[in-house]
Amino acid sequence: MIATAAPISNSGRGGYSLLEVMVAMLILMVGLLGLLQSVNIALEQNLRNTLREQAVALGEQQMNLLRTAPAFSNLTLARVPVRGVERAFFVNRTGAVASPLTRELGVTVTWTYKNVPYRHQVKSLAAR
Repeated sequence: MIATAAPISNSGRGGYSLLEVMVAMLILMVGLLGLLQSVNIALEQNLRNTLREQAVALGEQQMNLLRTAPAFSNLTLARVPVRGVERAFFVNRTGAVASPLTRELGVTVTWTYKNVPYRHQVKSLAAR
């Protein structure tokens, strides 16, 4: 007598189960969320650097004005557009006698970003 083999079913071969697909989707989702968070951090850091660059430029501009002006106002508010939004920078100018021939000039620019205060300070000596 010849033995016949049982019919072979394709249901146990190949393909992925629902559980495997769900685990793969979870791993991809965690990876994509991590990537999205890194983009968010990069954009925030870029904005902080832009604000700092604006403060440095404003400080240098005010220092150049302070070198040429004999009298100056102490505290002013400067509104500078950064990425289409006006940002407030406070400029504080100081002057003191360093020696009989020179005076020490200082410009401090302060601003806030997300309720955190930042400050940039420029100092220079000028002939009297």
